[in-house]
Amino acid sequence: MLKKFYRILKVLLLVFFIALIIKAFLFDAFKIPSSSMENTLLPGDFIIVNKFAYNFTTPKEIPIVNTQIPYSCLYEVGKPEKNELVVFEFPDGFENDPLRNGSKYIKRIVAGPDDTLQIINKEIFINRVQVKLPTTMKVSKDSQRGGWIKEDLIYPPGTDWNRDNYGPLIIPAKGDTIKISLENFETLQSIIVMDYGERSLLAEGTLITLNGSAIKEYILQQDHYFVIGDNFDVSMDSRQFGFITDNMIIGKPIFVYWSFDDEKVAPGPLGFLSAIRANRIFLGID
Repeated sequence: MLKKFYRILKVLLLVFFIALIIKAFLFDAFKIPSSSMENTLLPGDFIIVNKFAYNFTTPKEIPIVNTQIPYSCLYEVGKPEKNELVVFEFPDGFENDPLRNGSKYIKRIVAGPDDTLQIINKEIFINRVQVKLPTTMKVSKDSQRGGWIKEDLIYPPGTDWNRDNYGPLIIPAKGDTIKISLENFETLQSIIVMDYGERSLLAEGTLITLNGSAIKEYILQQDHYFVIGDNFDVSMDSRQFGFITDNMIIGKPIFVYWSFDDEKVAPGPLGFLSAIRANRIFLGID
């Protein structure tokens, strides 16, 4: 009896170890918590994410406890393309909100390195060409922001833009040289901080210092991307927090493996069955 118990325990430990390896290197699961990606993804959708879609890396965090750790890129598989959905780490320090920092977000890439993005009356233009939006994207015809009326918490700071009318804005690319001064420090600070990977860029008197050394320019080490949620009017995205970079991207969502609508649970012991969205299970994600 004791030998049988140890045999079962060994099998369970092996399965657990394999699951950790898969979660750390290959695939991960996430739940969609909000309506920011409607109608492509709904609150209560559980998705599988391919973590090696773009880069094969050592683990970025300890599985289960989700504590971030230093990592290395072992092999670059490819680059994200426009119109792809990506899961990424929320920009560290944005709004100084500890509830957001370290969170995982999913949005759609609408512009990549060296692109010029502009939004005119909710229509997206890349390099002056209008982008054809996915049919699942949710965009209301009415605007609550009235043309070019300035909106608070719009990136970059100091513009008169809003979420409906935005730009033009050039997306930074790896190898770009940024000239930095006290005059443009507030605008460029987040770009350099996210690219460099440490919050060590400071304005000290008349000097700009990075990791203790005075600088007047900085060469970008990563490509940058502009992301927007498919629920255009309510999404918290690059229009508020700025660009995301290669090292922030966790992976590419591939399908919905489970979907449950908490608001549709019926009374009774089997009431939860009414909340299952069977038509979304194993639904591919585009």
